[in-house]
Amino acid sequence: MAFSRAELGNIDASLQAQERLLRATIPQSPPERFATNGLPDENPVGITISAILLDDGGRVLDDSGATPPTAQLAPFVGEVQRTGPVLESRALGGTLQRVLAERVDGGAGRPATLVLMRSLVEYQDQRATVALLLGITVATLVAVASLSGYWLAGRVLRPVRIITETAQDLSEHDLHRRIDLDLPPDELGDLATTLNRMLARLEAAFASLQRFTADAAHELRAPLALMRTEVEVALRAGDEPADARRVLETVMAEVHRLSRTADQLLLLARADAGVLEPLDEEVDVTDLLEEMAMRWRPTLDERGIELRISIPRDGGTLVADGGMLRRLLDNLLDNAARHTPRTGVIWLAGETEPGGWMLSVADTGPGIDPALRPRVFERFTRADSARGRHTGGAGLGLSLCAAIAELHGGRLELDERHHGAFWLLHLPERPTRPQTGSAPVTAPSTSARTSSASTP
Repeated sequence: MAFSRAELGNIDASLQAQERLLRATIPQSPPERFATNGLPDENPVGITISAILLDDGGRVLDDSGATPPTAQLAPFVGEVQRTGPVLESRALGGTLQRVLAERVDGGAGRPATLVLMRSLVEYQDQRATVALLLGITVATLVAVASLSGYWLAGRVLRPVRIITETAQDLSEHDLHRRIDLDLPPDELGDLATTLNRMLARLEAAFASLQRFTADAAHELRAPLALMRTEVEVALRAGDEPADARRVLETVMAEVHRLSRTADQLLLLARADAGVLEPLDEEVDVTDLLEEMAMRWRPTLDERGIELRISIPRDGGTLVADGGMLRRLLDNLLDNAARHTPRTGVIWLAGETEPGGWMLSVADTGPGIDPALRPRVFERFTRADSARGRHTGGAGLGLSLCAAIAELHGGRLELDERHHGAFWLLHLPERPTRPQTGSAPVTAPSTSARTSSASTP
């Protein structure tokens, strides 16, 4: 360790300083001085350093007293002669000593070997003390670090534990719960935010499913109750042909409505399950719109409603499922016919836009209630809640239209800038993923071919 190296360096420096002092003193001192006083056993700063002067035969010429036996020091003479100065730690006289041995002038031209020794007992004690203190310090630091790490890990993992417990305890009855933690915007914060958003989506999905189930049961129960009542009345009234016919007509109407509701529910369920695949057919847009106009004019004429169609002169085609597109337009035209008053107008138009077509159905009816616009495509949502059930559908038509548009990579939207209902259907030339953004809404082109049918 650094302390050991530094302390040993200080000991070596004291030995070297004492060696330089004695090297300069011994040749000038008369032999009788050392015989009387001996070599000094302290350096100028009071550190005890033993010294012994040996001739080449290993005999003691002088010493500082209290030195190890000569037999243990004599080998230094030959070692210094062979390899030069010696500086090492060695056990002498029962203790560990730091030894410095060098050749010097022993006076009167006599070569001699000076051996200096400093005890390492104090050095060893200091080293043991430092090692003990270092061990205690390291053990304390390890304990503090372990406790701090445990506390910090518990603090860091506490949000993870809360998130895990919340996720484990969730059921369909408490999806309103959220992970309520004050977290910074880091990975854990992002995780909690993502899970809360997922819970919100699950809650909305379950709520929608519950509403769907309740509405579906209501839609199916109402016509069944009506049919049962009609049949019971007919049974009590007897076998009058007129009454029987009226009952059968009522039951048939309700059967048709039930069949249509069941058909729409089946299509929506297949779309939700991802098993409703549209056909890839080349559909002529001009022929499609003219066919729809031809089918709906007789019905609209009977109701006193004018139908106008507008198509670009050059026409064009798109790849889509023709049957599904006809069903979509039928639903939009049926909604328009039921909500447009006598002498009103319905527009059916088509125009190209970058990458595809925009088909539109508009009417001069009362439009969509602003409160219902945000959820107009939700299932069992009626655009006019005040109308009677006998004149309206089950509220599935617009949901089905939106699903068909999405299957073709398009979108159906309501243009809220007009007084009546104005539906815009954006379709790509070929089915793609749903696109974002909306194309600008324009009035029918003045260069379009226009035809109209009005009531007398």
